[in-house]
Amino acid sequence: MVLETLPQDLRFGVRTLRKNPGFSIAALIMLALGIGGNVAIFTVSSAYLLKPLPYHDPGKLVLVEVNRREGNQEQSDCCTLMRYEEIRDHSRSFSGVAAVTSDSLALSGHGEPEQVSVARISPNFFDVLGVRPQLGRAFSDEEGRPEGKPVVMISDSLWHTRFGGDPGIVGQTVNLDDTPSTIVGVLPRGVQFPFLGPAEVWTPRYFELSLLTPQHIRSGVSYLTILARLAPTASISSATAEMNVLNSEYARDNPKAHDVGPNVAMSVVDLRDRTVANIRPALLLLSGAVGLVLLIACANIASLLLSRALARSKEIAVRAALGARRGVLIQQLLTESLILSLLGGALGLGLSYAAVSLLARAGSEDLPQGFSITTDLRVLVFVLAISLFTGLLFGLFPALQLSKINVNAALRDEGRGSTGGRERKQWKSALVVGQVALSMLLLISAGLLVRSFSRLLTVDPGFDPRHVLTMDVALPTVKYGEAPTQIEFFDELTRRVSALPGVSAAAVSAALPLTRIRITPILAEGQPEVPITERPFTVIQTISPGFFDTMRISLRAGRAFTAADNAQAPKVLIVNEALARRYWPNQNPVGKHVIVGRGMPAEVVGVAANAKNNGLALPAEPQLYLPFPQLPWANMYLLVRTAMDPLTLVPQVRAQLASIDPDQPITHVQTAEELMDSSRAQPRFMMMLLTIFSVTALVLAVIGIYGVLAYSVAQRRQEMGIRLALGANKADILRLILGQGLALTLVGIGIGLLAALAVTRVLSGLLYAVGAHDGLTFIAAPLIFATIGLLASYVPARRASLADPAESLR
Repeated sequence: MVLETLPQDLRFGVRTLRKNPGFSIAALIMLALGIGGNVAIFTVSSAYLLKPLPYHDPGKLVLVEVNRREGNQEQSDCCTLMRYEEIRDHSRSFSGVAAVTSDSLALSGHGEPEQVSVARISPNFFDVLGVRPQLGRAFSDEEGRPEGKPVVMISDSLWHTRFGGDPGIVGQTVNLDDTPSTIVGVLPRGVQFPFLGPAEVWTPRYFELSLLTPQHIRSGVSYLTILARLAPTASISSATAEMNVLNSEYARDNPKAHDVGPNVAMSVVDLRDRTVANIRPALLLLSGAVGLVLLIACANIASLLLSRALARSKEIAVRAALGARRGVLIQQLLTESLILSLLGGALGLGLSYAAVSLLARAGSEDLPQGFSITTDLRVLVFVLAISLFTGLLFGLFPALQLSKINVNAALRDEGRGSTGGRERKQWKSALVVGQVALSMLLLISAGLLVRSFSRLLTVDPGFDPRHVLTMDVALPTVKYGEAPTQIEFFDELTRRVSALPGVSAAAVSAALPLTRIRITPILAEGQPEVPITERPFTVIQTISPGFFDTMRISLRAGRAFTAADNAQAPKVLIVNEALARRYWPNQNPVGKHVIVGRGMPAEVVGVAANAKNNGLALPAEPQLYLPFPQLPWANMYLLVRTAMDPLTLVPQVRAQLASIDPDQPITHVQTAEELMDSSRAQPRFMMMLLTIFSVTALVLAVIGIYGVLAYSVAQRRQEMGIRLALGANKADILRLILGQGLALTLVGIGIGLLAALAVTRVLSGLLYAVGAHDGLTFIAAPLIFATIGLLASYVPARRASLADPAESLR
């Protein structure tokens, strides 16, 4: 029966919607916004949370991590070379174990020298993933040994940009840090590795790292990420149990290693889960927010359908009088709703294309790279499902209400005052209250993020980022493998850059502002003597003498480094206030001593003010500064303070660098203010999206308030005329309608506040210096909503107060 009448119902439904263009357009706009937002967020969520990684049998891929617990916090760390070799040689839970780490090296040959991102991998890395090169071959085991021939694979993008897509590229030679290396393969286009980061060159020399000497690596530096494929019969839990056994054996065989101790354990985690761990809460939150927007849109359309019920009551009554059963009427009305929702879904799908593109651009710094965000079959199925669900959601109740019409009453003129009308009015009021409550929840959530972001804009980073230029200078280890040559190079570079016109100070540092790239165990004077494996880890940074002047970090006590603090001088260091408070509260730290790593005690010669070293949102961690000549690195950041736009100085700095070494490139050129903006990128992204959703919800709720009051005024037109004829003034009518609108708004606000008190706790991890129950937000949001609700109520209230008594009484 349903299928027999469906074509007729479809034709009639289309005609009905065409005869009511105002209603149809308004409903389609609301549906397109609601469905389009949901499709956009689902498309992104599907790419990160649902779509399998582009490797062979990705469900078997895991990461092996070393976890260190300090107090109530647990941190994951990389693995040492020795630990990797033990896992590779003794584990039975894995069918393959590979190692990978990131590096940055100078590439020369076939064009100008440039700094490229390099992945150092074990030869079986691509075998574990199941990735095959599009040209050439993968690495052999012999090439992954220290005596092996230097070879590389390159990315598809580098193949096209630097080598012009030359099909004969395999077998050609390039210089990687002045080491001639043969290109043996080209990776497939589009294959990326989000758990590693961008890489353009791949080398099997995983036992090296440009920042470290072979002695450092063999002594136990943690720098390797361990990728593994589970054996057919193994699970993550069984593999973790085996890793804990191997961890005990490793601690027994290497009792002096820094990565052993009672607070160190190992874990095995799913590759996808770890890769998207940071973005998952945000995507789930946004999915919930955009789902609320769709619910509000559905409530609005249901309210519009109930309003149309009065106009269609006689039509339905005539059809019922002619023998149409209630089920047939419900089918017809639902068909109209489903036509509307499917059209809205089609418009929403088109809108989602633009929204996804906007999301990808706005969140490019926060979304893990290497995931393909595309509209695939899963997204199309979601569009169809949510369109059908939406049509049923907003169409079912109005259809049930309209189909149970009283035929006799509807066919008489006095049917206008029937009980069904009062019931519809009550349901419309309930829908408006629900819209207000949901909108209130979104508005408070957005308000919390706005407050948090405003605090983040005013946070003191501990340094002055204005007019500071930063860039990365990574020296090739072949040419600058010895500490004296590294020291000489960076001393000459800072001397020349400092002499440039417009430069007020220049320095080199092993880390950029707001970041921490190296930690080490320390033993501060006055602390109990414990083995190195039980000593706390602290952020360590090597700097040149002009660093504090360049970044304008004030010294609280003691002195800054000078040229006299060279490699031959006694070991010295500067601590920040956080470290001084932790180990020497109410004492003068200057003159105290600290054992750094396995070195000799170094004397504290100064105390620096706290500078943010783990992002803007977190307090500064305890930190040590060491003079560069006493802890030289091949990869340093050049920091330049200028009296002009810092970026205008880049050509001059490049020229000075080229005059020292024409083959030495610089990378990651940016200002310190851009670094600050990058640190705010994720909270800005979340705040922007949630604000857009909350404003959309607010507009829809206001439309709902206006609609129900306008409908009420139209229904009570005679009543208003009679009130005016009996002596009521316009102010009385205005107060009556405004009171009705304010009552609906206040009830919705109250329910929304209760919901927000329970729900906003999930936002606490995204907030900075603002509580999840921030008083100002919970007071301001209801006041804003109440004011807007009154304004929405004023137009129909004023229309009611202007009713003509004579016309109403005729």
